[in-house]
Amino acid sequence: MVTSRSRRRLSPEARRGELIDAAIRLLDSGQDVTNWVQAVTAEADAAKGTFYVYFSSWEEMVAAVRDRVLRDYVDRFHRLAESTEPIDWWATLDAECAAAIGVIARPGGLHAAVFHSKPAPTSASADEEGPDIIAAIAKALRRGMDDGAFREVDPHIAATLLFTVLHSAGDAIAAGERSQVWLEAVRDLNRHWLAPSPTQ
Repeated sequence: MVTSRSRRRLSPEARRGELIDAAIRLLDSGQDVTNWVQAVTAEADAAKGTFYVYFSSWEEMVAAVRDRVLRDYVDRFHRLAESTEPIDWWATLDAECAAAIGVIARPGGLHAAVFHSKPAPTSASADEEGPDIIAAIAKALRRGMDDGAFREVDPHIAATLLFTVLHSAGDAIAAGERSQVWLEAVRDLNRHWLAPSPTQ
């Protein structure tokens, strides 16, 4: 009998990507996993030994997961900053903040793996800096300032403070505090600080 695993012929890059996708799904699910390597390969429909073809350890896999999640997040902000289409900046900022807080507050190990661990560098990335999420947020905020939606502030400071606020809000909600109160507080804080003054 030919299994689905033996029928699928994937490039090394695609197979590695499938393993990372499987790890992200498992971490995000909040499942109580005792053997992560076995769970990831089963989720990816791959032989257990396949894991060690691409990763030397679970820590190296976490590094790859962290890189993937941050790059996806950074790419989203780059697309905002580089878009030539009109943007409703306040609606976009509200939506991005709510989405980020939702991810941080959701039970499971993905947020902890990405933001609360120090993953081992992989051979491919040991000499490279990871994606700069603060710089990406700052670039999008700068575009919003150029469009006149936000007042002129230092975009790097604004991005750093915003990221810190979102992280704190998500952690508070995860600890049991009311999500709507925090979402409204973040929304109000953004408007008090970033809204242009009447004289601008």
